[in-house]
Amino acid sequence: DDDDDDDDEDEEEEEEDEHNVLKRSMKPDDLYSNTPIDVLSSTNNNPDDPNESSSSLVKPKNNTNDVIWLAFCFFGIMCSFVLYGLLLEYATSGGKHLHELSFLFVTSALYTVTAAAGRHVRDERPSSIPPAQFAVLAAMGMGSTFCSVRSLRYVIYPIQVLAKSCKPVPVMIMGAFMGKKYPLRKYFNVALIVGGVGLFMGGGGSNKKHADSDDSNDVSSPSQMIGIMLLFISLSFDGGIGAYEDKLMSVHHVGPFDLMYNIQLGKTILAGVALIVLNQVHIFFRMCQDMGFILVALGLSGAIGQVFIFVTIAKFGALTCSIIGLARKVTTLVASIYFYGHPLNGVQFTGLVISVGSMIMNFWGKGGKKGGGHGDKPEGNGNGEEERQKML
Repeated sequence: DDDDDDDDEDEEEEEEDEHNVLKRSMKPDDLYSNTPIDVLSSTNNNPDDPNESSSSLVKPKNNTNDVIWLAFCFFGIMCSFVLYGLLLEYATSGGKHLHELSFLFVTSALYTVTAAAGRHVRDERPSSIPPAQFAVLAAMGMGSTFCSVRSLRYVIYPIQVLAKSCKPVPVMIMGAFMGKKYPLRKYFNVALIVGGVGLFMGGGGSNKKHADSDDSNDVSSPSQMIGIMLLFISLSFDGGIGAYEDKLMSVHHVGPFDLMYNIQLGKTILAGVALIVLNQVHIFFRMCQDMGFILVALGLSGAIGQVFIFVTIAKFGALTCSIIGLARKVTTLVASIYFYGHPLNGVQFTGLVISVGSMIMNFWGKGGKKGGGHGDKPEGNGNGEEERQKML
């Protein structure tokens, strides 16, 4: 009888282990990783069958397919978001002003359609997050996007790209108020990034071609200070989104495309209501007439890039996606400087090198840690989280 009880306990423990593996595979940060399910499905469930190998618990990887998928994801992310950056700068340069609410309505609607298709293909079950909490995320995401796009009326696009790299600043400030501790290396790394961005913004002359005044690229000019403040508000919204999203995901199940769908649907509704309430529908139609193709291209390139991000994290982990994201930032900066003729002096070039070098140092620190594989969760609200938050 004792032997039977032991056997029953062993069977219960095995079932509990399998249940825990399946439960872990459904975490949002794993983005529906198939690894735990593959491990279970490859286990020899019939030991009497000589055709099944009990030692092969994990399916062998096909390195060729992995290389092909990695190249596919790399070029997908690079092409989508570099194109997005170039189009966004085109729509906000040369004296053109992009109407932010029209931009939000069109792009969010396209993001919603893409997410709905992805949710259907992935057969994701509906989230248990209440609609009111999705509305909070949508409102913060709308505020972040509005301020970020609005800032391009006052600063050049490369400044926006670099300033977005200072995202850990509001995140760490809020974390410190909540009692969270950070290693000294992280403070040093963030300080280098902020210093590099400061040199880039403050070291230039009159090289902002789409502003009204010649001294608009001088950090002391009122116009650029407005742009910097808008970027800081956008980063603060991003920090709030990350903290609130983590809180919701700790108690609710949500799939990646389901999250993207609900947030973007909320942003679309809020932008539409704002257009009506503020009596700006006529501006929306005028924008569609003047820049309809650009708006659609921005929405499609951003939405497709988000799909590539999901695939990359699911197949190769958040660290790989973050490294590709860093390459995308550098490529976008180089493309913007080359195509739109932003001349850099020695101080600005030094600031650019310091900022990019600090980002690379950040990845070296993460690379030394265990993980970075399939389904790994990025540290804190780091770059992996930043890539995933493009859905917002």
